[in-house]
Amino acid sequence: TREGNVVVVSASGRLDGFGAEKVNDLLRSYLHETDRAVVVDMGGVDFMSSAGLRFFQLLYTTMKERDGQVAVVDVGEYPRKIFSMGGFLRVIKEYPDINAALADLRPAGGEADEENVAFTGRQGEGATLRYSGSLRAAYLGPFSEEDITAVPAPAGNYMIGIGAAAPDLAVAAPLVGEMLGIRGTVYTMTADGNETPDYLLPGHLEGGEITLASAFHAELDGGFSTHLTIAADSFEGITVQDIVGKIADHLNESHPDYTGVFSFLLRGTVRGICSADLKSSLLAAHRAATDAENRQSPAQVRSMYFGKRPGALIPDDVTTTQIEPRYDGETLIAFGYVIDLERAGSAVDPALLEPLYYTRPGSPAAPFFIYATGAVYTGVPFVEPGLLEEGIATTLDMGEFVALHHLLPISKLRNATVGIAPITQLDRTS
Repeated sequence: TREGNVVVVSASGRLDGFGAEKVNDLLRSYLHETDRAVVVDMGGVDFMSSAGLRFFQLLYTTMKERDGQVAVVDVGEYPRKIFSMGGFLRVIKEYPDINAALADLRPAGGEADEENVAFTGRQGEGATLRYSGSLRAAYLGPFSEEDITAVPAPAGNYMIGIGAAAPDLAVAAPLVGEMLGIRGTVYTMTADGNETPDYLLPGHLEGGEITLASAFHAELDGGFSTHLTIAADSFEGITVQDIVGKIADHLNESHPDYTGVFSFLLRGTVRGICSADLKSSLLAAHRAATDAENRQSPAQVRSMYFGKRPGALIPDDVTTTQIEPRYDGETLIAFGYVIDLERAGSAVDPALLEPLYYTRPGSPAAPFFIYATGAVYTGVPFVEPGLLEEGIATTLDMGEFVALHHLLPISKLRNATVGIAPITQLDRTS
């Protein structure tokens, strides 16, 4: 359970290697970066081995990194002897019961506000979202090889899109898949069916031997004038779409010039990622759809399965959709943009807005179009919530990149720090 920023865990039975592993897994899935104290109720523990002590050592190290504390309550005679032999009671606090522990630790941990939501910053200069290509055409057509172009490497900036890296444009064009740029490093998941992420460091791209091909890409020109720090108030986490809703509400209230479009950069702890990733060639799919259309009679062309009707989808097997959450406890860096369809529809030139979004036929109506891709990392040291740039630098320098996914709005996070850039101008470069 959680009491403000204090996590309470009840252990029972044998705290041996197996038991310690189970308790560690539970804490790993439940601990937020904002938590500052952990209380372990030992009332049901009748045996503790060296592996159990090892668990407390790791927990103490974890909490010390964030200036937090570890406490135990209702410790039996035998576990107390083991704690004393290891010298642990000199660094771990002991209390007679949970109420006594909470009364002492809550002030140290700090009371979480009701929603664990904090916006900082002020209205600054507007940002520009520059893009090339058409996301709508890439998914709904018409689309051909001429729509795939070479784009410059994102030198130090943030970028999202559909792309691939190869020796030349002709080789890269059939392979364009999920693409993300973070501070000059480009992450891709080539649409070759292998569903394996890759990345290119800035130095590899600057040499000129590698072509970065793109069917669509969007890049931010400007800074993040507002930051959001948020933590889920339950074990289930908070969804990306809920985070987006809170941001939109804030911008509606605080930015009179808000157009309904904003870009965001997010670093957070994963609760579960749901994704829809390109896995096979867009070009091949559109060619197949065109060939099928050409073989149909006029009546068939107007059917729901063939033809370039508004909202016609490419074949389902082009994307892999995972609605079962994956990952838990890893670090996510995500970049993307959001369109408030109602507000932007009346505030932004449709010719500039429409290439940035698409709607799947049959999908339920949604107030926002969210286009975001995220890179997943493991082994990232603790960074204080709210320190976005420091957190990203630490993740890139010390984390291990393990996955790249186009995020579905139902993806969940335990907590996140988000940089927000209200978009005042859209610039289509090609």
